[in-house]
Amino acid sequence: MRRLTVLAAAMALSACAMQQYPQTGPNAAPGPETSFTALPGWPQDNASAALASFVRSCKAILLMPPDTSLGGTGLAKERAGQAGLWQPACTAAKAVPPGNEPAARQYFQSWFNVFAISGQALVTGYFEPEVPGSKNEHPGYRVPLYAKPPVPALANLSRAAIDQGALYRKAPVTAYVTNPVDAFMLQIQGSGRIILPDGKTLRVGFDGQNGQPYTPIGRILEQMGAIKPEDISYQSISAWLKAHPREAKSVMEQNARYVYMRPLGPLPLNEGAPGALGVPLTAERSVAVDRSVIPLGAPLFISTTDPITGTAMNLLAITQDTGGGIHGPDRADIFFGAGPDAEETAGSMHQPGKLYLLLPRLHPQQ
Repeated sequence: MRRLTVLAAAMALSACAMQQYPQTGPNAAPGPETSFTALPGWPQDNASAALASFVRSCKAILLMPPDTSLGGTGLAKERAGQAGLWQPACTAAKAVPPGNEPAARQYFQSWFNVFAISGQALVTGYFEPEVPGSKNEHPGYRVPLYAKPPVPALANLSRAAIDQGALYRKAPVTAYVTNPVDAFMLQIQGSGRIILPDGKTLRVGFDGQNGQPYTPIGRILEQMGAIKPEDISYQSISAWLKAHPREAKSVMEQNARYVYMRPLGPLPLNEGAPGALGVPLTAERSVAVDRSVIPLGAPLFISTTDPITGTAMNLLAITQDTGGGIHGPDRADIFFGAGPDAEETAGSMHQPGKLYLLLPRLHPQQ
């Protein structure tokens, strides 16, 4: 799908482009081989939920020409970098009874090798914001969410130019929202849910971007002394911008990149917007990665901590999305869904962790 720089978390709004932990470099993907017994919390994780997300990816991958590139580098590219390489594992996955936990766990252990990605990872999160809006402009709904203009010269305009009306009546408008901060934050996430006046929900998602450089505003607010580094989060950034509307416009316009939004049509409320792989995202089972080093469609085991409770968070997710601020093999951005709980967790998620990439075995165990 995906947004401009997609983190919602902590400095992710800012720090999605700010790597806080050393990158190991592309040659480290996927790293040394290990085993499922080395995965923290693997026996307790919901393998059948991960398998359901994986099967969703398989349905899209199996429709692709076999030579379609899914990304990756080194061994990851060799084992999983083209759609055709997934055919055996995907065919076997579809035969596993849905919801059968022992069968799902055995499937992953039989069909995949585990590789530990070297170094400490930075794990962040994103979600789908819910904001009030309207399909038509009228009092209370004046801030447009533009779809991508068909004319390249218009599509490449800066955020400041767009804010000044350069696209007025020159580009399709997907929706109007009440507050420019809501529009900005929704663009950072790359998708969202517009709550219409009649109570219905309009799902919107990524429709491209203007190609302008991305500047993380969390970093700007920190440099201004507006928010302490340890307090940076989706929530604190949004609150500061809304509390300082006069300064907010100039701060937001320092991020010249503008993300266009399109209507997504009807989607089940329990499903996320489609990610870069083209399948709907699943809360806590979909993850965004740098596809230049980690292929789309691959299972990725993430070991980190919950930013709210501090408890262990160990889960197997599927690489179904990408993000402009995610670089290197030691970056993972977990999709947390929609609603207040998703916002709270994703908005604060900026945790150290460990990543393990699962690649199809050359000779599956029977």
